[in-house]
Amino acid sequence: MDEGELLQRCELLVEEAKRAGADEAEAAMALSRSTETHIENNDIHTVQSSEEATFGLRVLVGSSLGFVTANDTDPGLLRSRAAEAVAQASVTPADDFNGLPSPLPLTAVEGLYDDAIAQLDATYTTETTAKLIDRIRSRDQRVRIDSGSVRASVATVALASSTGIRCSERSSSLDGYLFGMAVDGSEVASFDYDGESSRALAPFESSLELAADRFVDKCLAGLGAGSGESFKGTVLLAPEAVAEFLLPTLVGALCADVVRKGRSPLAGKLDSTIAWPGFSLIDDGSLAGGVASSAFDREGLPVRRRVIIDGGTLKSYLYNHYEARAAGGDIRSTGHASGSVSSLPGIGPTHLEVAAGETPAAQLLSSSEKAVIANRFSGSTNPVTGDFSGVVKNGFFVCGGEKRPVKEILMAGNLFSMLEGISTASIERRTIGGARLVPTLRLEEISITAG
Repeated sequence: MDEGELLQRCELLVEEAKRAGADEAEAAMALSRSTETHIENNDIHTVQSSEEATFGLRVLVGSSLGFVTANDTDPGLLRSRAAEAVAQASVTPADDFNGLPSPLPLTAVEGLYDDAIAQLDATYTTETTAKLIDRIRSRDQRVRIDSGSVRASVATVALASSTGIRCSERSSSLDGYLFGMAVDGSEVASFDYDGESSRALAPFESSLELAADRFVDKCLAGLGAGSGESFKGTVLLAPEAVAEFLLPTLVGALCADVVRKGRSPLAGKLDSTIAWPGFSLIDDGSLAGGVASSAFDREGLPVRRRVIIDGGTLKSYLYNHYEARAAGGDIRSTGHASGSVSSLPGIGPTHLEVAAGETPAAQLLSSSEKAVIANRFSGSTNPVTGDFSGVVKNGFFVCGGEKRPVKEILMAGNLFSMLEGISTASIERRTIGGARLVPTLRLEEISITAG
């Protein structure tokens, strides 16, 4: 089924919902196909191929909501599912913020689909996985791959609504992932990981080889870890920690539903300084060839570049259509309706970028300073207050020009105070998880407790 046929199926589902008594209806459908080769315990473990068709139907009867989903887009099923959604809405409490958006102009994003990926099968993913394992073994036998995979996938998504939205898009992706540790005799270093994603076949293998090399280097760096020191001072937050520790809590506090419900410490702080003046955060899901890019969000509204924090000043929250209606005034959706076709629209970012600084990473610390380099962080963060505590993984203690790995050490503080305590960022940035382009950040006045 191509894009046109899938869109027609969406339109048919909307028509069935209207016939069943819906005042408004939105149908979203997805076809996906993937092949994946898995690694377990340093060797190829399983190979899986899957193909799936899914749809989600959202209907409104007055301002009451009904939603159904299924893994079958056969026309014969659509009428009964439409009737089911309308029946749900008929017994659901009314909510004046419910509604479907009107269409806005969309701009196609280039580089989302590569037909060469669509032609790949299990032979490619398995051969690429075998090369990946061989590369790591040839680098150092002490590095063990606990788990990993190489996956090739293609997807087509379409969405239609009774308010006039009609959109569809085809995409492809290649993903590789490694998770493991270094083992030297009886010593087992801390776990680490790396990976790579691409919308196109041509650059993928070379990028995956670089990821494998980084993985080996990070695993080996954890060998010989000793004790650190307890102090309050400087921490370098590596790109992985920025992407997976700092950004999730920060972005969560920027989502309009959390703001409206009084659970965000950033509520009421638009146009206020909330971070170091050099800190800027941009969300841009319109990047050509971006792994997280798309022309439209979960509600069919355009995805665009948006500055969220500019020079430390909060400029925007993230809205879907529901939260924009709840906010009132001239607030409109920012194109951040998130989720799959089988879920109601949530709120979330696409491709986040933290602005680069002006200092090379190698010069973020002077030779006389004491600091901790946090490559990963495992702990808990209170999303309402921002208080956090946890363990630095694969960390390093730096003192007097010497850098040495340390066993797990505790780090605690407040994330929103930490934003204001950033003192600089590196020129170099890395893409983490395909959708987070981030530098290394230097933080001040962070509490460190040696294990």
